Amino acid sequence: MATRDSHRRITQAAVLCGGKGTRLSDVTQDAVPKALVEVCGRPLLAWHLDLLRRHGAEDVILCTGFLSEAIEARFGEGGDFGVRLRYAREPLALGTAGALAQVPFDLAANLFVVYGDVFVNVDLARMAAFHAEKGGEATLLVHPSGHPYDSDLVQRDEGSGRITGFPGRPKPGTEFVNLTSAGLYAIRRTLVTHIPTDRATDFARDIFPARLSAGAALYAYRSDEYVHDLGTPERYDRVCADVRRMIDQRTGSLFGP
Repeated sequence: MATRDSHRRITQAAVLCGGKGTRLSDVTQDAVPKALVEVCGRPLLAWHLDLLRRHGAEDVILCTGFLSEAIEARFGEGGDFGVRLRYAREPLALGTAGALAQVPFDLAANLFVVYGDVFVNVDLARMAAFHAEKGGEATLLVHPSGHPYDSDLVQRDEGSGRITGFPGRPKPGTEFVNLTSAGLYAIRRTLVTHIPTDRATDFARDIFPARLSAGAALYAYRSDEYVHDLGTPERYDRVCADVRRMIDQRTGSLFGP
């Protein structure tokens, strides 16, 4: 018999790791995809898979593009990481949302979507429970950003957590509430049917604002847990230093037993 908790778990995830990472070329030398950039001696994607497995996501789809063969050769079918890995090579580069729309496999009723160029140390079980409780079409993890001027702002109702707007990126000198999308979502499968496949689209700038305008219920899951992108050499260095410090201190669920 299914338990209440089993209905609140999310067992499938899609990791978006198809980008070339031109801003990180000083680190990658255009010889490895961002998913294989090492953080404290391990590929970034290995950290993602550990986190997903620990929180019950056993079926992981990697949406790949640039140097997909290198990722496939390194991670195989996922047995070494305790997950089932499947690869969805993008026939066309159609942005973060378009990558998911081109997945040829059946998607679960609810799934996590993780950006492959962020380091995440989040209690995914708690986020999945929030998503199940709210029952929205999507739940976005949001947090204050250390670089808000190139981040996507989110407005929400403080009482319910329901998203009320996507004002885009703030302009210097204007007032704004520093609450940004962190590149980690829990979504319903039905949302994917609203992603066009004839043009490039981005979740934060195109799909979520369009779904909000159409009346869909979207929620912001506010968290101060560690989520940091490493899309530039400076941010990469910071993430490596932060992760080394967390390892040394043995803090955070990502580094637990």
